[in-house]
Amino acid sequence: MKLSELLDLFPNIKIISGSYSPDEKIDFVRTDSRKLGPNDLFCLPDSSGDKGVEYAKTSSSRYILIGSKLKIPKLENKIVLKTDLDPESFAGPIASIILGNPSSKIKVIGVTGTNGKTSLTHILAYLGESQGKSCGLIGTTGVKFKGILSDTGYTTPDPCSLQSILKEMYDAGVEYVFMEASSHGLKLGRTNGVQFKAGVFSNLTQDHLDFHPDMEDYLKSKALLFSALNPNQETFGVVDSDAPGGKDFKSFVEASSPNLKIFSLGRSSGEFEIHSEAFSLEKTSYLIRLSEAWGGDTNITTNLLGGFNVRNTALAFVTALGLGWEKESLLSALESIPQIPGRFQIYYSKNKSRMAVVDYAHTPDALENILRSIRESKPKELVALFGCGGDRDKTKRPKMAKIAQELADKVILTSDNPRTEDPESILDDIQAGFTSGYSPMLREVDRAKAILYGISHLKEGGCLLVAGKGHEDYQIIGRDKSHFDDGEEVQKAFDSLA
Repeated sequence: MKLSELLDLFPNIKIISGSYSPDEKIDFVRTDSRKLGPNDLFCLPDSSGDKGVEYAKTSSSRYILIGSKLKIPKLENKIVLKTDLDPESFAGPIASIILGNPSSKIKVIGVTGTNGKTSLTHILAYLGESQGKSCGLIGTTGVKFKGILSDTGYTTPDPCSLQSILKEMYDAGVEYVFMEASSHGLKLGRTNGVQFKAGVFSNLTQDHLDFHPDMEDYLKSKALLFSALNPNQETFGVVDSDAPGGKDFKSFVEASSPNLKIFSLGRSSGEFEIHSEAFSLEKTSYLIRLSEAWGGDTNITTNLLGGFNVRNTALAFVTALGLGWEKESLLSALESIPQIPGRFQIYYSKNKSRMAVVDYAHTPDALENILRSIRESKPKELVALFGCGGDRDKTKRPKMAKIAQELADKVILTSDNPRTEDPESILDDIQAGFTSGYSPMLREVDRAKAILYGISHLKEGGCLLVAGKGHEDYQIIGRDKSHFDDGEEVQKAFDSLA
């Protein structure tokens, strides 16, 4: 992109210092100084704060875009540009233009919500592949397309990396991309420049209040996904209106985007209603009421277990119908969805007399949902093992204790990713949520020992829920990150039993 083109396309950007030629070219754009090339545009995020001046001075790039709050001296051999907005908000759109607007050439479906994003994107990608579509995934478990999985370190990658990923997917022949749109990613502008075909909302419950000032800001950040949908391009939204926060989210979107087509899912109040749910340890079934145009009442059976997977599969099914996919083959595919990493992953003892479930549930709502879903399968004993992440929202810790005490027969408290907090202090915060006189079955900061104890003391016919880390294959203690996989530890514990 020529420098002159940048200035024409983005009138909010002005050059404030440096000698330049309008014909000189910008190779790419970055928000991370470690990835800069000499002719890249460095969009210095407002979040850099006081360190921004040092980043600008030591930057290897010729072009630097700063916000109005940052005051920097003239820099030799550099061109400094300025904007009244956060420079990071321009990175995605500029990267998209340089790369030929890849998201306009493929269908990108964004999924947002506190819980269920990873499950939904995986289900949708599998349904797409069953239809003969080439699908890509972007989210918590990494980036996956054409059988290759890579890790980005973020649920929603930075805007420049995201556009590069979309370009790689397009070049590889991917037709549909299902991506998790986190509240952080949406609020920080990481999805700016992405043209979405559809948006899906699962639920909104307490989380990330260390980042968002309140739940209203959390909701508005999630709703940015739907604001990005252009009604003139036959886009649509799918909302679980019966889920926590669903009605408020739907009302907000309808007010802010009145021309957007929204499909509403509910048990009794949605355009698409769910009825007659039935659960076992082998399958889940329910009836979904569709409009006559989509075939009327339809029975769905899936191998995914639990009530929350009723919601996940129903949302995916409605989204797939909205994309125009063939109904009968979707119903067939829903019966045999591959196990989703760290989401209701089931492990058995050698004689299958005992069971463990590994799940990513790390919020009060997610923990409640997974415990209720396991209860529906009627285990003879349900033991909940969990902890809470350090350096994160502390208010949810006692709430999770209260839920575990109410819905599990026994509770084991252990470490999650304590980070720089004292692990014992985190357990103190959790334990404060128990009623007076209640004691956990075990309190053990060593997660491996806690899992082994839980498996060793599990009654025949019982189930141990290992919650909080799910697909993660690491644990962060202090500033050290070491390998740790809940599934591996569960399997080792079962193998050690006589």
